[in-house]
Amino acid sequence: MQSYGAPPAGPPGGYGAAPAGGGTPSALKVQGRAGRHWQINGDYEPLGQMHNDRPVWVSRAVQPMYIFHTGKTRWVISKRMDDGSKCYGFKQDTGNTPDPATCKGPWVCCDEHGEWAADANVSCVTAVAANDMFSKLRLTLDGELQKLGINDNTSLKTLWKRLDYNGNNIVSLAEIDKLVVEKTDGGSWPAWLNNKPALMRAYKKTLAQSDKGGQDGWIRKGDFHALMLNIFWFNRLYQIFDNMDGDDRRMDVNEFVRGMVQLGLNMSPQDANAEFGKIDSNHGGQVLFVEFCAYVRKRVNPDANPNFDADIVSGEKCGQVVRKGHGHKATHTHYVSKKCLRDFDAAEGKIKALMQDRQQLKDLWSHMDFNGNGIISLAEIDKCVVEKFPLLNHKPALMRAYKATINASDSNGDDWVQRKEFKRLLGNLFYFNKAYWIFENQDGDKDRRMDFPEFKNCLTLVAGSAGMKDAEMKADFDKVDRNGGGIILFDEFCRYFTQKACPQCLQDLVD
Repeated sequence: MQSYGAPPAGPPGGYGAAPAGGGTPSALKVQGRAGRHWQINGDYEPLGQMHNDRPVWVSRAVQPMYIFHTGKTRWVISKRMDDGSKCYGFKQDTGNTPDPATCKGPWVCCDEHGEWAADANVSCVTAVAANDMFSKLRLTLDGELQKLGINDNTSLKTLWKRLDYNGNNIVSLAEIDKLVVEKTDGGSWPAWLNNKPALMRAYKKTLAQSDKGGQDGWIRKGDFHALMLNIFWFNRLYQIFDNMDGDDRRMDVNEFVRGMVQLGLNMSPQDANAEFGKIDSNHGGQVLFVEFCAYVRKRVNPDANPNFDADIVSGEKCGQVVRKGHGHKATHTHYVSKKCLRDFDAAEGKIKALMQDRQQLKDLWSHMDFNGNGIISLAEIDKCVVEKFPLLNHKPALMRAYKATINASDSNGDDWVQRKEFKRLLGNLFYFNKAYWIFENQDGDKDRRMDFPEFKNCLTLVAGSAGMKDAEMKADFDKVDRNGGGIILFDEFCRYFTQKACPQCLQDLVD
């Protein structure tokens, strides 16, 4: 987003909320922008709020994008409602126009060289307002943030300072999770905002939408408002999905139909099956939360970049994704080497040696518990893993290892890892990351679900599985696949893997 300096002085923006003739402002459609800041293209709905005594429009996509008046002489498109000093594009308003669609003159945008110039291809026209319930749900997000006092600049700055406690202008997923837990546990935020699948989705989407590309995994100050919107949006969707799918984190067509009826979207059986088929791309008969999110995105903003639905991938694939989206320069100093089982075998030896060396353990604990309070948080663990154990830097595995440590039978049940739990944490970090790597590599179609053939392939890499017959493997698979759906998820595989492959020698060290 570019800054074009303070707009020239002009008449005060004393314009009313309604367009000429009264009534609710129409929706707007921006189109024609190519190249830099192409993301301004799309449909914008009336937000129902005023800014500088003028109506505001918000993009149907959750990616923050607003059309508003600066209160002086410009209509602008920006990711924040502020003074318009930074924006993606603007149009000069010399006639006190009710909206940018009736305002004459070209849109001015910034090119790849940082130069502002009129773009005759960009247009803004009136459009029909959306009647889709998910689009309407998007329009409630800003109001919900406003109710909690976290949608204005001052409140956002205060909250950011609390999150970015060391002042380095970047925060991790773990730090965000810690903030959400503290706010919901303390009652400042509603409890429905604390759902890990929704938080993970919000984090990944914010990275994908970031002006900086998000390839390093850090959320920056300029993306904080987008992060908050995404946290609210995906938790709202998670509420809907959770009410539909029962208790197994998968949704079948019958659950989908019942859920749509509850939302007021009555469909014929034929229409419901056709709609469900749009979500169930692999025709497995069940869909996950991430697939449901992609379906909603297509309903709300069908013309948006479909890459926003692609999951952030790890390991050897991430460099390809970053380069494809941002060019080779984005990764020329961030080469990601391909991981192999030999790397994990070597890491296992190092972890064992570390756990047997009291001085190394003490030094590592001191590094993580830098404030010396005798406990370490998820954020501190995440920071240490990123810095010292890049092989083990998989966020789903980190979350699983952390939860397994603090929920152990002899743990005190709080959200902090104590010094006496440190060995168990290190063991969990290693084995859950190894499990994640095996799961990802054998999940051939990358749908984050494993069927029986993929499960069999996994067992060739799991210690203690040599010589197993197909019938034994199938019996193990059925034990993991508790609902008999024919697929298992990462958490389910983790439980199996750690029981099957965690060497007793490491367990002895932990104990």
